[in-house]
Amino acid sequence: MKTVVIKTAENMSDATYARVCRGFREMLGEDLNFKRVCDNGIVGGFIAEADGKVYDLSISSQLKEMKREIDG
Repeated sequence: MKTVVIKTAENMSDATYARVCRGFREMLGEDLNFKRVCDNGIVGGFIAEADGKVYDLSISSQLKEMKREIDG
Protein backbone atom coordinates (compact mmCIF):
# COMPACT_ATOMS: atom_id res chain seq x y z
CA MET A 1 0.00 0.00 0.00
CA LYS A 2 1.37 3.40 -0.99
CA THR A 3 1.44 6.32 1.43
CA VAL A 4 0.34 9.81 0.44
CA VAL A 5 1.65 12.55 2.72
CA ILE A 6 -0.69 15.53 2.73
CA LYS A 7 0.58 18.74 4.28
CA THR A 8 -2.24 21.11 5.27
CA ALA A 9 -2.70 24.24 7.32
CA GLU A 10 -4.34 23.48 10.66
CA ASN A 11 -7.48 25.31 9.57
CA MET A 12 -8.38 22.76 6.85
CA SER A 13 -11.60 21.07 7.90
CA ASP A 14 -11.87 17.32 8.23
CA ALA A 15 -14.52 17.32 5.48
CA THR A 16 -12.19 19.11 3.06
CA TYR A 17 -9.34 16.77 3.98
CA ALA A 18 -11.60 13.78 3.29
CA ARG A 19 -12.44 15.22 -0.17
CA VAL A 20 -8.72 15.61 -0.94
CA CYS A 21 -8.12 11.98 0.06
CA ARG A 22 -11.05 10.83 -2.12
CA GLY A 23 -9.59 12.76 -5.04
CA PHE A 24 -6.25 11.00 -4.71
CA ARG A 25 -7.98 7.61 -4.51
CA GLU A 26 -9.88 8.39 -7.73
CA MET A 27 -6.80 9.77 -9.47
CA LEU A 28 -4.37 7.01 -8.51
CA GLY A 29 -6.95 4.23 -8.57
CA GLU A 30 -5.49 2.15 -5.80
CA ASP A 31 -5.55 1.56 -2.07
CA LEU A 32 -3.68 4.35 -0.36
CA ASN A 33 -2.58 5.13 3.15
CA PHE A 34 -2.80 8.83 4.06
CA LYS A 35 -0.61 10.71 6.49
CA ARG A 36 -1.68 14.24 7.44
CA VAL A 37 0.96 16.76 8.48
CA CYS A 38 -0.03 20.24 9.66
CA ASP A 39 2.11 23.17 8.50
CA ASN A 40 0.70 26.66 8.92
CA GLY A 41 3.49 28.01 6.70
CA ILE A 42 1.48 26.95 3.67
CA VAL A 43 -1.35 29.35 4.74
CA GLY A 44 -4.09 27.24 3.13
CA GLY A 45 -4.63 24.57 0.53
CA PHE A 46 -2.32 21.57 0.60
CA ILE A 47 0.90 20.01 -0.63
CA ALA A 48 0.80 16.28 -1.25
CA GLU A 49 3.56 13.81 -2.02
CA ALA A 50 2.33 10.69 -3.77
CA ASP A 51 4.16 8.09 -5.79
CA GLY A 52 7.26 10.27 -6.20
CA LYS A 53 5.31 13.33 -7.34
CA VAL A 54 4.57 16.58 -5.51
CA TYR A 55 1.16 18.19 -5.91
CA ASP A 56 1.42 21.75 -4.62
CA LEU A 57 -1.94 23.46 -4.32
CA SER A 58 -0.94 25.64 -1.39
CA ILE A 59 -1.77 29.31 -1.02
CA SER A 60 1.86 30.10 -0.18
CA SER A 61 3.05 28.70 -3.53
CA GLN A 62 0.38 30.62 -5.40
CA LEU A 63 1.48 33.84 -3.66
CA LYS A 64 5.13 33.18 -4.54
CA GLU A 65 4.18 32.61 -8.18
CA MET A 66 2.20 35.86 -8.27
CA LYS A 67 5.17 37.73 -6.78
CA ARG A 68 7.48 36.30 -9.47
CA GLU A 69 5.10 37.42 -12.18
CA ILE A 70 4.78 40.92 -10.72
CA ASP A 71 8.54 41.32 -10.21
CA GLY A 72 9.11 40.23 -13.80
